[in-house]
Amino acid sequence: MCTVSMIGDHYNNIWKERYKFYPNRIPDNVTVPVKHVSQYEFDQLKRQVEEMKLLLERAIKYDEENDEPHCETEEKMELLRKMAALVGVDLDEVIGAAGQ
Repeated sequence: MCTVSMIGDHYNNIWKERYKFYPNRIPDNVTVPVKHVSQYEFDQLKRQVEEMKLLLERAIKYDEENDEPHCETEEKMELLRKMAALVGVDLDEVIGAAGQ
């Protein structure tokens, strides 16, 4: 398994368990009110997203240096993009824009 995919799985698993507003539970065409989260919860999620972004950068470099294939799925990367967007972090500079 490529390292990028493994990191995506790790964070997706954490967030799926922890957050009821996890993006794959809400259809794109539906507006769902989300309960207010505390500043602490927001800051904790933002720290995790920023940590994930750094790990993804390192994983991409590792995969390239070790001739690992790009095995991450666009669906998985889109979930990471959505969670990052919730806290104002842009992952496109690391994993590329959706559909690239």
